[in-house]
Amino acid sequence: RYTSPLNYEKRPGSYTCAGCGCDLFTSAGKYDSGSGWPSFWKTSNDVREESGGVLMKREFDGRVECSCSTCGGHLGHVFPDGPKRKEVPEGELLSVPETDLQTSSPDNQYSRLPRYCINGASLKFTEDD
Repeated sequence: RYTSPLNYEKRPGSYTCAGCGCDLFTSAGKYDSGSGWPSFWKTSNDVREESGGVLMKREFDGRVECSCSTCGGHLGHVFPDGPKRKEVPEGELLSVPETDLQTSSPDNQYSRLPRYCINGASLKFTEDD
């Protein structure tokens, strides 16, 4: 059993930064990666928008760090080994923010989307009404 209860969260809702409340992810982009960490294949906002979102920065070891664009809090990392495009609803693919990590080709349904591997302690879940 993994340590973060959010790894098992299945209800529809949103995931915000535990530090400042910035919208980061929604349940529409969450999936079970098998990593033991809450995982998402898309963020909820274009980070360039006023509402903020997930910033990405390549670290010295080659990994890509994710942080909150509003408060700078560390969220986790993003990897290019998420679900295949064909494994997610086509309509959801149309709502991927331009600023998300681009890991797949829209012309190849077998190409992989990103895996945002997020520390559950950095998130707060709010169930949809």
